[in-house]
Amino acid sequence: MSRSARIAALPWLLMTALPAPSSAAPVASAVSAQGQAILLRPLTLIKLEDMDFATLTVTTGGTATIDPISGQMTVSGGLLHLMGTPSPARYAGAGSKQTVVNIRIPKQPVLIRRVGGTETLSVSTFTLDGQDKRNLAQQPSFFFAVGARLTVPAGTVDGVYTGEFDVTVQYP
Repeated sequence: MSRSARIAALPWLLMTALPAPSSAAPVASAVSAQGQAILLRPLTLIKLEDMDFATLTVTTGGTATIDPISGQMTVSGGLLHLMGTPSPARYAGAGSKQTVVNIRIPKQPVLIRRVGGTETLSVSTFTLDGQDKRNLAQQPSFFFAVGARLTVPAGTVDGVYTGEFDVTVQYP
């Protein structure tokens, strides 16, 4: 090998022996996040009293309406209140303080059926004794009543009519 060949190889050796340019290592940013949880007491609801239209007699069709605030029942048409104490449905519930609960009652009529028969009557126009949204500011317990209107057509078969309707309470 000639001397000129060695000199020409020297820059190549120098270039391969030098370290490659380095890139900057990534630096982690420190960002904090907060954790948060809202704990609510399980929402409970119990029925204190069923809705009761008491004992009615019918000569021609009519309606019986129970006011959820006063508990009083008014009758119209050919209905007469014979005996018994009418009552709205009454409920008690409990949740966490400083929360709001929503009470949902039927918006559509509900049919009640004659015991031992197939005849039905319509219960409709369900009403609450106040707002459907209740604020549990200071007390975790709440109470409410539900009234409604019973429609009794002329010629209705006598007997005991029973049925169910749904009331739902939820946290928003």
